[in-house]
Amino acid sequence: MIAMNGCNSESNNSLSHSSPIEYNWVIPKGNVTGNFNLFPLAENPKFTKVSEVNFLSGNALVAIISFKNEIRVYPYKYIKPYESINDIIDGKNIAMTYCPITKSALCWNTNFKLDTFTLRASGYLLNDNVVLYDKNSDTYWSQMLSTSIKGKYAEQNNTNFNFIETKWELVKNHFNDALVFTNNSISNSKESDSKITSMKIEDNESVYGILDKKAKSTTKVHIFKYEDFENDIKIYQSRIGIDNILIVGSKNQHFITSYINDQNSIFSPVQNSFPVVMEDTDQNQWNIFGIAISGPRKGQQLKSPTGFVALWWAWNGFYDDFEFYK
Repeated sequence: MIAMNGCNSESNNSLSHSSPIEYNWVIPKGNVTGNFNLFPLAENPKFTKVSEVNFLSGNALVAIISFKNEIRVYPYKYIKPYESINDIIDGKNIAMTYCPITKSALCWNTNFKLDTFTLRASGYLLNDNVVLYDKNSDTYWSQMLSTSIKGKYAEQNNTNFNFIETKWELVKNHFNDALVFTNNSISNSKESDSKITSMKIEDNESVYGILDKKAKSTTKVHIFKYEDFENDIKIYQSRIGIDNILIVGSKNQHFITSYINDQNSIFSPVQNSFPVVMEDTDQNQWNIFGIAISGPRKGQQLKSPTGFVALWWAWNGFYDDFEFYK
């Protein structure tokens, strides 16, 4: 069950949060809004079988995570009251976060150096995007920067796990064995369907970005639109930073994800075999989670760069160096 902790004793109305060491924000104070007012703690989440979830519309957005042995689904509708769900999957400590203002999600690796984080929405916002807080390390993390902006790890980057943002319809059609995070305190009424219809980047259009953190002070974001993946599965291969990156997606199935091509293989898309989405010239076939399901590398999982979907105005608020697919 979700643990619901009251937060009144941990709240205050000033930008400075009391701690044994008084840390400063490493970004301009004026960019931080809100107060220290922790959202409910969400850990040890409850999961339901796909077949028992009948109160999500087909177009409801979800995050899917898989580490070889299990698939878990986190509907944004149910993350929204907490904005951060702490979980353990296949022995890995994660936090699946979602900011409803910027429509951005991220899967955090909550093992960091000598600490294991329990991330909660802090009540603060940076550029209208959620700022997450870990009490034990007294650190604050910007979701869209994937960086600590206050505390002993200030200006250090977190590592993230790959996740797939897509629609509930895809889960129902292809992942019947998945487990779905649910929250019984939320109304079971269906969400209204939403569609992305813009053919150019509008402020409220959701686009996929990959962070290329070339140096501490500069980050280039590689932007891909759903229109770049018309019809069936498409793959783009691009050099981002020091890695060769595979960007895989489908507008029809509403997903874009990316993987590090660690052996510089030649990949091509696989059609009509979902969740298998690509194969390489070494005769490996890979599913949507970057797991080889056949071939010499069977059972291996490709690593991913930091990439996620957010509203275009939110990307513009954090970054000014973009590269667009043409």
